[in-house]
Amino acid sequence: MSRDQFIRMRGAWDTRHWINVPGLAHEADGMKLREQLGEITGVGGVECYPAKRRVRITYDQTRVDYHTLLQNLEALGFPASGGWWARQKGAWFQYLDRNARENANVPEPPCCSNPRGISGNRGRKS
Repeated sequence: MSRDQFIRMRGAWDTRHWINVPGLAHEADGMKLREQLGEITGVGGVECYPAKRRVRITYDQTRVDYHTLLQNLEALGFPASGGWWARQKGAWFQYLDRNARENANVPEPPCCSNPRGISGNRGRKS
């Protein structure tokens, strides 16, 4: 990951994925997608590459998930690739997003599970 790409990542739960969009053919389509997808809560950035027919989306996993992004693409008239590999990756990305959301909502663990260990008696019984 380049320094520029790293800087654009805002939070601990941000992620970035490529999505193949066969219907993306012109820069005007890319502008429409950037504008519409950018309005979704949790989406941090949308980069469109019409020559490669791909979109790269940066989003906060705790606020939006991969499946929602695919639904929005389809609603805009630009469904994502539906091939076997795209479905496998999509299922994996959705799993990661669900996991991240659950982990983000877990309460903080206690500071120290062994209070006697603080005094320097680690592992020894008094």
